[in-house]
Amino acid sequence: MKLSNQRGIKTVSLIALAMGALYLVFIYFKTINVLWIDGPHERIVWNDAHMGWQIAVLAGYVLGWTAVFIMCLLIEINIFKGLKSGDLFPRKNTALIMLTAILVGVSLFFDANVSDVIKGVECSVLTSNCIFIPLIIIVFGLLYKQASLAMEDSNLAI
Repeated sequence: MKLSNQRGIKTVSLIALAMGALYLVFIYFKTINVLWIDGPHERIVWNDAHMGWQIAVLAGYVLGWTAVFIMCLLIEINIFKGLKSGDLFPRKNTALIMLTAILVGVSLFFDANVSDVIKGVECSVLTSNCIFIPLIIIVFGLLYKQASLAMEDSNLAI
């Protein structure tokens, strides 16, 4: 693979990771503001009857997106290692992509419920994004798996 192509892949990967890190910082900032900082923004209204649900949603929101970012980081590390060894589609990433799809679905579920939890309302919202976006990621994961298998066949043929 050309050195310029490798640089392009690394650049795009690093930009994607930077955007993910910025979004994660936004999530942390939003959660900290809602929980502890008084100001012009909305502060959480604790409802004694639904406090367990409120805590679970907020924890799932923060931990879910953190886990998604970590999975993306692991996928990128495998890609960088693969570029060094000449393997453009490391096979390890297939399982990571599938697991990331599940984590994204769970994180989107918590994300959809955060606004109600902040208001003190117990409401479980399951949006179409909670199902549709993970399915798209799974399709890309299957395409990635096929590309990985094709690269292995190509390397065996040489």
